[in-house]
Amino acid sequence: MSRLIHAGFHRLRKDTAFRVLGAAVLILSLICSYLNTDAWRAAKDRGLDTSMEDYFFQLAPYMSAFFAVFVSLFIGTEYSDAAIRNKLIAGHTRKSIYFSNYIVCLFADLVLLGLWLLGQIPCFFTIGAPRMGMGSFAVYILVAVCFTASSTALFSLICMLQPNKALEVIFCLVLWVGLILAASGCNDRLCEVEMSSGMAYINGEFVWQEETPNPLYVSGSKRLVLECLLDVLPTGPAILMHEVSIDHPFREMALAAALTGAVCAIGAQAFQRKDIR
Repeated sequence: MSRLIHAGFHRLRKDTAFRVLGAAVLILSLICSYLNTDAWRAAKDRGLDTSMEDYFFQLAPYMSAFFAVFVSLFIGTEYSDAAIRNKLIAGHTRKSIYFSNYIVCLFADLVLLGLWLLGQIPCFFTIGAPRMGMGSFAVYILVAVCFTASSTALFSLICMLQPNKALEVIFCLVLWVGLILAASGCNDRLCEVEMSSGMAYINGEFVWQEETPNPLYVSGSKRLVLECLLDVLPTGPAILMHEVSIDHPFREMALAAALTGAVCAIGAQAFQRKDIR
């Protein structure tokens, strides 16, 4: 498998899509860094107490979209150029082909992740160090690495089983949208308060009403299920990172690792039975 990985890295160095996506991520991150600095200054002028981490992770939920595009284009080219069939003819096993492609795609996605973080470095100089501390900040970065691994595993599974490059891009982006919507829905329900109150207009004046139970609040086992679902979805930690509200980072990293292993195992097994033409 080492020869396949070496060949994959050699191809990655010349891959146009990887260079374009890398440049796009870096430019977008630098633009967001500039806008974040303006937003921080505006918040400071209004007397709002914000810190660097409130702005640094704004792009986290959208990084998986770049992963989806890259993986689908990279593996799609393997099919369109008949590279996968040629590897099988050369005597490489299907398992080694599957995992070598995943490793190369994961490396590329981690580079894209690094370019995003690199583009946010100006925030350290304009806004200042994170208030959460560098230790917690490093843990957030590790969470990003873990959801990158699980996202890459899901997109690789789709692309290794679908030989059509155009359909790969569509399926991966549809999956990303679905994951974003699912994670957002879970997070919205978990953010509902247990008791709600409102203001009513009575006899010509506004008065506060007594607190009443919020029907949208989730408790008990349902809440635990939603929390676990939010943590295991690759987009869940990304949304929590965007909101700087990761309460159980090590649980999320463990679930991401478990999801990555399970998806890779299922994908490799399914690829064993796929008809390669």
